[in-house]
Amino acid sequence: MKNLNKTAFSLAVAGMSVFSGQMKAQFLGGRRLKSDEEGPKGQFMIYGSFDYSKTNSPSGSNSSTGTSNNAGIPLDVGYFINNNDVIGVNYAYAQNVTDHKTIYKQNEAGIWYSPSVTLGKYFALIVQVDAHYVWGQKLSDATASMDHFNGYRLRAYPLFAIFLGGGWALKFKFAELSMLQTKTKQEGWTKTYVAGISASTFGVGISKNIDFRKKADTNDH
Repeated sequence: MKNLNKTAFSLAVAGMSVFSGQMKAQFLGGRRLKSDEEGPKGQFMIYGSFDYSKTNSPSGSNSSTGTSNNAGIPLDVGYFINNNDVIGVNYAYAQNVTDHKTIYKQNEAGIWYSPSVTLGKYFALIVQVDAHYVWGQKLSDATASMDHFNGYRLRAYPLFAIFLGGGWALKFKFAELSMLQTKTKQEGWTKTYVAGISASTFGVGISKNIDFRKKADTNDH
């Protein structure tokens, strides 16, 4: 019951974040597209990023691979239920290797919801809410072996979109509110909370809108 209450509280906070993001965007001159206006309703959207980094030094090497640092940006497939709101499924992955030995792997999969307001013709402010199941492996300091873990993550974050034309858009994530809970047989539950703006919450992704209903050009939303 205690975990359930915390989960409900986190969802409530995420909902407040979505509402706050929409209100701020409207204050900046943003607006929601009406149902009778030309927009992306009925289109599909794919979105995500992929990162790779490697560092070599006299003491050893370290590399990371994934959709983003700590799986912070997932790969999304969504559907526009109207001109402003998207729902879909997503997947995220992160891996860290030190001296050619994997010390951490994390997978996430879940559902998401994303409302938006347009800021003129070429920009938009978007808020995304994720609910993920999490699983993976990490190196145990006690046993020097890989321990399996699983858990869940709840997350809400804003995105600033720049429309490039032809259905393409750049999207910048610049903040995050999230709760990650994982457990292993040896350690029990580990809880991680993120709230605010920092280098770890910043990310860049690209999206493409696809209209399977017709072969005409898609809208730049």
